[in-house]
Amino acid sequence: MKKIALINDLSGFGKCSLLVQISVLSALGVETHPLPTAVLSNQSEYDSFAIAELTEYMPAFMAEWQKLGARFDGILTGYFSNEKQVDYALSLVESNGGVLLADPVMGSQGRRYDGFSDSLCSKIAGLCFRADIVTPNVTELQILSGESGIEAGARRLLAAGVKNVVVTGIRENGEIKNAVFSAGCSQIISAPCHGGSYSGTGDIFSALTLGFYINGAGICEAVRRAADFVAMCAENTESKNKNDGVDFEKFIKL
Repeated sequence: MKKIALINDLSGFGKCSLLVQISVLSALGVETHPLPTAVLSNQSEYDSFAIAELTEYMPAFMAEWQKLGARFDGILTGYFSNEKQVDYALSLVESNGGVLLADPVMGSQGRRYDGFSDSLCSKIAGLCFRADIVTPNVTELQILSGESGIEAGARRLLAAGVKNVVVTGIRENGEIKNAVFSAGCSQIISAPCHGGSYSGTGDIFSALTLGFYINGAGICEAVRRAADFVAMCAENTESKNKNDGVDFEKFIKL
């Protein structure tokens, strides 16, 4: 089996981050190895939450992995709460190789998330510029590239060294569109839009995109399959509270 290291937070409620990524990748037949950046009682979009940051433990965890001779076919990064965590992720990338998918969790709806300073965003950008695949939403693309246009922003990231740019969550004409840009080609991949923005859909999408990709799918095929799965889950989710996430469990056997 292929092996992926997952660097992200773990939330008890909200069906997001490591909880969903471990689940869908395991169902896909990919071996997962989580390196948690933080543990949360519930994801941060609820009215309140408790959090335990794990920054100080990350180097010790990575040192033990090194003793075990751990090597990964892919590394997937998500939420970072501070710059040291990004540095630790970079050191794992540099020592391991393999395919890096960086999901630059920094903001949405035209604004940065609370706590994401210029210096932290700059660190995340440095990680992204080393990636084989980045999956920013429109807001994160603007933060990374300094460009307001989607294609101009994606082209700037490609010029900076990113191999594949997947701009996610573009809402248009009742559809959710993902714009894929790589050297010499671009493609828009659409899926039906079901309601608002659910917690964890980006985490599911990024995990499946990397999982399909390292299992041999091309980038556009990997994105299409991941987007179709997320759309199916959103269409069949019972909770009206978007913070609860999607009912992916119903379809994980697929």
